[in-house]
Amino acid sequence: MKSKILALIAFSVILYSCNKNFLDKYPLDSINDGNYWNTEQDLQLYNNSIYPNYIVGFGYGFGDATIAPYGYTQAAIAYGDVISDNAAPNSYSLVAANKYIAYLSGASGSGGWNFANIRTLNLFLENFRRTKIPTATQNVYGGEVYFFKAWDYFEKVKLFGDVPWLTTTLTTTSPELYAARTPRAAVMDSVLNIIDTAIAWLPSKGKEQTDRLNKDQALFLKMRIGLYEGTYRKYHTELNLDGKKFLQAAANACEQLMGGAYSIVKKGDASQVYNSMFAQYTYKGNAEVILSKEYSESLQLGVAFSRYFAQNLRHQFGATRNFMDEYLCTDGLPISSSPLFLGKDSIQRELQNRDPRLSQTVCNFGAYCLAVGVSQGANNAPKPNIPGLSGNKCPTGYRLAKWFLNDPVDWNRVTNGMQAAPVFRYAEVLLDYAEAKFELGECDQAVVDKTINAIRDRVGMPHLLVTTIAADPVLDGNYATYCAYTPAPLLREIRRERRVEMAFENTRWDDLMRWKAGRFLEIPVEGMKFVQSQFPTVKINSDVYLSSGGYLLPYAKTLPTGRVFDEKKQYLFPIPVEDITLNPALKQNPNW
Repeated sequence: MKSKILALIAFSVILYSCNKNFLDKYPLDSINDGNYWNTEQDLQLYNNSIYPNYIVGFGYGFGDATIAPYGYTQAAIAYGDVISDNAAPNSYSLVAANKYIAYLSGASGSGGWNFANIRTLNLFLENFRRTKIPTATQNVYGGEVYFFKAWDYFEKVKLFGDVPWLTTTLTTTSPELYAARTPRAAVMDSVLNIIDTAIAWLPSKGKEQTDRLNKDQALFLKMRIGLYEGTYRKYHTELNLDGKKFLQAAANACEQLMGGAYSIVKKGDASQVYNSMFAQYTYKGNAEVILSKEYSESLQLGVAFSRYFAQNLRHQFGATRNFMDEYLCTDGLPISSSPLFLGKDSIQRELQNRDPRLSQTVCNFGAYCLAVGVSQGANNAPKPNIPGLSGNKCPTGYRLAKWFLNDPVDWNRVTNGMQAAPVFRYAEVLLDYAEAKFELGECDQAVVDKTINAIRDRVGMPHLLVTTIAADPVLDGNYATYCAYTPAPLLREIRRERRVEMAFENTRWDDLMRWKAGRFLEIPVEGMKFVQSQFPTVKINSDVYLSSGGYLLPYAKTLPTGRVFDEKKQYLFPIPVEDITLNPALKQNPNW
């Protein structure tokens, strides 16, 4: 049975108070007493409260909590790209614009430097062997906790580099409170070790209890960890760390997941099949989804995602021209060389003869509209709400279609919305495998055929042939200008495919960071070509501002000099000043 993760109930018997500051140094309460850690149910209930901390999906309730330090809302899987070069929110992202300073003076434990969940995980690991159940049963729940601990530390290393590696719950006298950070290399070795333990202990797919983790999901996380760390080490040469072990770990995990249990879903018309993947109430029986977050109407566990996404209320964003331009034409050629490309004089012409995923990710005028007779504050019929029009703004004119669920019934459920979130998707396995094999010097046509080309087959795009890769001087020029390197043509196309297939699934920021391509954020932020006849009431140089080519400039007034990425500091985030004051052994990340 495919595991789908519901919003597991956090039972009050396992909740305890803890101050989240300063590595959570305050004492534990009665859960550490002899009245717990006796039965399998004790382990199960304890872990139930942990699941929602990591398998968030679209969040809960209004789904509007802000995720620090990134600044996007709780439905990170859909909104995470607003801090990347894929998107432009109406109010520019502080992170993307190098204006993130709030947590330099923030309280201890802020800005992502928070170890409360690690403490919860370590408390379990200190005690779970006390239960009077077989070791194999204990291991299943221990595997869940090691999965979450690996995930937590992976996220912390992405944010801060070196972080304290904690294996016990701390007291007010614990020396770890005043220790230096553990070097990145040691932390990531430990992460790799514990995710391997999780893989060994978790049950095989189909053998897990309903709505609990299985071995395949741990393999997926290992794949993500391995590819990120392996490529980060390769392109961030200043670390002087070898990433081959991690790349090999990623490739090995992919190979185990590519054994036949999963496949790219192709059922349906090529003009709809990709978009429909992201507008579902359940992924039960879906061969492409390895882990999903699903909600329960009967338990009134839901989230106001579909309603506010339809309104474009969260972040009020649109896709960027730079993102649009990376999609190939239907002949498999880039827009700079394809005779099929009709130009950018209007969005209607721009979307013709393009990879079908483009018009299923970004709305053409009149497509992916609110239901007839429904007014929810934003619409795309017959045109999006660019500045100068009423309603929630789409500052680039490129309104997102991906994740749009056109169902007023679900919108009216508000905080009990039932739209499901695919958290781990098999397409990412294929993309990661292609990239890992390239970085290992092992990517040939056979690898491309079972990865990139298998994904392209869903929408009928031409196959990528490693011997006849078309030139793309525009994209290569961007790499040369903003990254100081130009990837090999095959790697460029693997990365292109990743950007297209995984668009608005919260992978782009991590990709820019690990490729040392953060300066892609400096590519001027433009929107669609503004056609006055389509927006007769919108005033140029008042409501909207245009580039010399006539494209919308969302930040012409608010960021007149454009976004800036400081490579000397922005690949990592700062540690809160209060934590450094409390523990002088902590040293701030460079140039913060």
